[in-house]
Amino acid sequence: MIPETQDSPIQTNRAARSADSLPPAGGGGAAAAGRAALELAADIAQRYEIRALSGLLASARAAAGQDEITVAVLGRFKAGKSSFLNHFLGRTVLPTGVVPVTAVITEIRYGARAEARVHHRDGSDPEISLDQIGGYISEKENPENHKHAERITVELPELGRFRGLKFVDTPGLGSALAHNTRTSLDWLPNVGLALVAVSVDPPLSERDIELLKSLYHYTPKVAVLLTKADLVSERDLAEVVEYVGAELARHFPGAPRVFPYSTRPGFERFRTALEAGLMSETVEHRAREREAILARKMETLLRECGGYLALSLKSAEVVESERQAMRRQVAAEREIAAEVKTALKLVVRDAAADTRRMVGERLETHQSDVERVLLGAFETEFPKWTRSLATMLASFENWLAGALREELAELSILERGAFLEPLHRVRKQAFRELQQFRDRLSERTLRVFGVALRTTEAEIEVVEPGAPDIRVARVFDRNWELLSPVLPVWMIRSLVRGHFGRTVSYLLYQNLSRLSAQWEESINATLWDVEKEARRRLDELMSTIERLIESGTNGRAPELRADLERLEGARRSLAAGTGC
Repeated sequence: MIPETQDSPIQTNRAARSADSLPPAGGGGAAAAGRAALELAADIAQRYEIRALSGLLASARAAAGQDEITVAVLGRFKAGKSSFLNHFLGRTVLPTGVVPVTAVITEIRYGARAEARVHHRDGSDPEISLDQIGGYISEKENPENHKHAERITVELPELGRFRGLKFVDTPGLGSALAHNTRTSLDWLPNVGLALVAVSVDPPLSERDIELLKSLYHYTPKVAVLLTKADLVSERDLAEVVEYVGAELARHFPGAPRVFPYSTRPGFERFRTALEAGLMSETVEHRAREREAILARKMETLLRECGGYLALSLKSAEVVESERQAMRRQVAAEREIAAEVKTALKLVVRDAAADTRRMVGERLETHQSDVERVLLGAFETEFPKWTRSLATMLASFENWLAGALREELAELSILERGAFLEPLHRVRKQAFRELQQFRDRLSERTLRVFGVALRTTEAEIEVVEPGAPDIRVARVFDRNWELLSPVLPVWMIRSLVRGHFGRTVSYLLYQNLSRLSAQWEESINATLWDVEKEARRRLDELMSTIERLIESGTNGRAPELRADLERLEGARRSLAAGTGC
């Protein structure tokens, strides 16, 4: 079963100018059947107030509005996504580096001439030169996207062989930069063909599996890109490919294909295999591939829509005494839902109570190492500050502020997985509890009402904590720099040096404590957001069922039967159009 999707703040991509010249990807029976299915489901959801279908409807609409197939490269921070795209496309367009560089979504497609545009949130889209792209998608030059770029679009004439595809570079998952992770997760419903970049070391993580599961909600076209294949021997690479394939087969009935890749000279065969085995095949069968993507969403939408209507029809067909029994059963389910809410609240409370201790202990293990690095860097920098006491003070404060930000940001990146592990554990537990409730509800509706309400739970996505906000206080609590004109540097140099060294240690301890508090506040807020979202979903599901049972009492049985027949007809048309 394919889980329904959540509402998310996805901005529908504007059609590219170059796409106007493309032949339509669909337009035949499958496309018409898909449009009809979407319109029918939207109409039924509105008339019967089936709000539980809103997320799936939004995802289906987004997919139906695209003619190109979006080839999205996703994966963990530093998995080599941008380097892969630069190499595969044959042109260095995207910046790369040792810190997070992709701050916004970047789309690359064929165009008659090379050009790039910045699409701002205010609707403006000025053209920029290709060498200016880094100023918008580099985290260093555009921290937390303060330039308010919605996305960057790039058109290149050398991509003529890939007409009909739109390559997308996404911000990395798993860095300390929460806005990057959020941008990528919010963008997922737009995916057509997903390439999940996984480094050979380590070859596959639980987070990679979770990402793949999320992607299958939106498309049947998913592949794994095994990057940095040059780091291991041919023998070891074969073992890694075999291991990854086996792990994928354990989790997915139709396991994603695995494509090793390297950007280094001497490994061109990997690029050739990927282009021939995936990209060219997708271009050649673009209409069919797009139809398969749409059919995945539409079939799920029609099936779940039909389940809700079948429950309402059952209510319409029974006598009032049986309907009262249905109401009592739903009331009993509400009590069970309340028990689920209470259990999740206790889980979140226990996790939140332990956050500060866990974060503090993890950061404390790094204190001596970071202090040694800072003091070493200080010894290198201090001799440069020789002009006056005022120069020393200003230079030291500026240097220490920047050094602390850098070191603590690196600590956050290093420990982020451990910090967020309780959050992801709670999120998974909440998801399991919600899906188990839905499964129990389906069993009871089948046993009591004769209707199997088989609906599927969507993953709970979380807005993860942002980068630390390191603020360094003044070194001295008095304006000693006023004495600068009368105090020669040679006289105070040793005294100032010792004080600065002690200040490094003190401010490191102070800011580690602040960083612990920041992580605690952010993680706990997100934990309670998970609990709040779980409560909302339970209430929405039960309210939908209650409304549907009551709607059956208003003489709507003929209308319900007609709508169920229309849904079944739409499913047959969809299957016939896609050859399923």
